[in-house]
Amino acid sequence: MVIILGLLVHFVLPRIGTVQESLKAMRTLKPWAITFAILFECLSYLANGALLQSVLRMVGENLALRRTVAIELGAASVSLVAAGALGFGAAIYKWSRNRGVPQEAAMLASWLPSVFDATALIIFAFVGAINLLFFHRLSHTTGVALAAVITILTLAIGTVILLLARNDWLEAIASRADRLLKRFRPQSESTALMDVVKRSEETWAKMKTGSWMRPALCSMMYLTFDLLCLRYCFLAVGENLKLSLLLAGYGVPLLLGRASFLPGGIAVIEVAMAALYGGLGVPASDAVVAVLTYRLISFWLPTAVGIPIAITLQSRKHRGRSQVTADR
Repeated sequence: MVIILGLLVHFVLPRIGTVQESLKAMRTLKPWAITFAILFECLSYLANGALLQSVLRMVGENLALRRTVAIELGAASVSLVAAGALGFGAAIYKWSRNRGVPQEAAMLASWLPSVFDATALIIFAFVGAINLLFFHRLSHTTGVALAAVITILTLAIGTVILLLARNDWLEAIASRADRLLKRFRPQSESTALMDVVKRSEETWAKMKTGSWMRPALCSMMYLTFDLLCLRYCFLAVGENLKLSLLLAGYGVPLLLGRASFLPGGIAVIEVAMAALYGGLGVPASDAVVAVLTYRLISFWLPTAVGIPIAITLQSRKHRGRSQVTADR
């Protein structure tokens, strides 16, 4: 973790100049619009923390919202230099465990919120692609790449749902994984994987009764507030875009950036989003300034805030169940 945090600082420091230039440009924009953009992005991260909290509640655990928001912010910063989604899930698992969450519940919390997030992002990207087709701005190359990403993510989400629904299949996979693990670590216990399978079965039973609605709503709110942040960034430069136009350039770049191997979708999101809005009739200079301001508020500032949060979360020792009870 010390190495990861060091790499994160090394990753951010060379880009401080870019952030400072963006801050200078932001000072020339309409202050009221920038204020609303920051407000909606804060609400977006609150919704993301509520997503993690709701998933933990589905498995019978509870953490205070301030804790889940901090974990999400810290994990997002760590994921920039630590294997992306794998580093993100590992950080959530470790810091949830440090707050007294049982192992099997922390393992579910490390990947289940990402399933809800990916589903919501696919919906937004699909709506954006339809709008791009309507405006005749979806190129063949972009269309093929988008179709491939949506197909892969849909298959992955479908596989997760199928394994949750067919607990016997999940149990067989866990059993094989346990035998493989024992080849490398003979002293390892098999109870952990079986506990995860049992907790997955309980989670699926709760989801069938409708408990999936709250995490799904949190995921949609997370992206909706983020979209509103982008809207007010455009208002800050004097561009009042219609909802259809705003959606057309929003979901597709985010999904392509998520699918890229670049941390945080750097360059992919900025270039694709500015190019799409420029092609949709927004003046190129306004599109670039609005998109860079949006990325500053939605990505760079949360990353800067997440670094000290990650260091703080990592420095705290496991405090057991009593801390979780105190949070409640």
